[in-house]
Amino acid sequence: MLIKSNRSNSKNDVVASNSVAAEVSSGDGAAAPDDNLGGTGAPPTNRAPNNSNPYFFQPLRWGVDSLYLSYPGQLSETLDQELRALKKLAQDRDDLAAKAQYKLGDHIFEVKDKSSGLFPFTIEDNAFQIRLSAHHAKAMPMAYVKVSSHYLTHKTPAEAEAHLRSLLYPLGDVSPPKVSRVDLFVDFASSVDMESWSRNAWVTKASGVSQYAQDQNFTGWLIGAGSALMARLYNKQIEIQKSGKTYLEPLWREAGWDAVQPVWRLEFQFKREVLDQLGLNSLPGVLDNLNGLWSYVTTEWLKLTIPSDTDKTRSRWPIHPLWMDVASIDWESQGGALLREYTPYRAPSKAWIGQRALSLMASIGALDSVKEFEAALAALGDAAFAQLAEQADFKGLHHVNHFIEKVEILNRKYNTALNAPPPDESTEDPVAKEYRRQTQGY
Repeated sequence: MLIKSNRSNSKNDVVASNSVAAEVSSGDGAAAPDDNLGGTGAPPTNRAPNNSNPYFFQPLRWGVDSLYLSYPGQLSETLDQELRALKKLAQDRDDLAAKAQYKLGDHIFEVKDKSSGLFPFTIEDNAFQIRLSAHHAKAMPMAYVKVSSHYLTHKTPAEAEAHLRSLLYPLGDVSPPKVSRVDLFVDFASSVDMESWSRNAWVTKASGVSQYAQDQNFTGWLIGAGSALMARLYNKQIEIQKSGKTYLEPLWREAGWDAVQPVWRLEFQFKREVLDQLGLNSLPGVLDNLNGLWSYVTTEWLKLTIPSDTDKTRSRWPIHPLWMDVASIDWESQGGALLREYTPYRAPSKAWIGQRALSLMASIGALDSVKEFEAALAALGDAAFAQLAEQADFKGLHHVNHFIEKVEILNRKYNTALNAPPPDESTEDPVAKEYRRQTQGY
């Protein structure tokens, strides 16, 4: 069932919905919408909202948020052996586990000590999580890859896949990927109270509708949990407080966000089963049909309506003005600006580190009654060195070597640098080797 853009159908549905909403507002038939909705007014704009209208909808960004790709092919035997050795290293003591890294292009991947499912190897950085099958698993895809949402704010899906495939080529025989999952989203600001309707306002083919709150604040809706097609409508700013995805805020401001109105995200998750039913499994096929996918989920699979007390046929209930706007997003247009800069590192920013370092300096200043910045910095350095020396002594290491070990552990975790390979223990001095085992427990 190919759904090459039914954009015209979607627009007709929205026009019909506008007509119904007008009838509702005039008092014919169904119950009138809440007062805070107002009229649909002028078409939505991605610039600042019109404050003279009590209802507004301001689209900020839309596009692909998550992308999971499955690559047919076969891992090379040489790489299979290399990854097995690195995985075993990742399961060893900390100083050796820090060496469990694999470099592909300009990416320094962490080799995980565990994997999942039928894929024995997992490598990861801030752009890609790559699961690889064994060389002998010829019936399995060579790679199953999650493209991070952060990377997809820097590159288009097609650009991201092209770069990914260039990284996979040296690993073995690889073919163009199939799409295992794709999430489509729109970020928007709106005057609508997202908690102002009841669960029966959602007319959907899904079996479940749930709502959520955190610390007495409404956070959003989840429709179709656990199924092959799911929808989420949630407060993106609250989610950012947990995820740390602050890189989205400059992109919202570039689209005209005033940094006052809350930003919400409507997101649909399409898994392989749904894409197969719709006749879409290649990435070009999915990207060519984004309008059709969006039209299907916002006009057939899920609708937000204004329930009627006089009409028990839910399919005739008028469409909520907010839903008219989100259903009208044009996926053939530019979905917003992309990040100009990006790094595959998973390290915290220097600003984040500096903020916490400053708090530590203020704390030690209060503890030692020190109010000068330089004196507090020196006192913090002394306290840190005392801890370093104590830990190094416990492990039987020189403090210089112990600090190098700590940095290398974070190099692997943050993907910031490729550590030197582990020493060949077969050539290690027997006395030193025995001393290390006695003092460090291995």
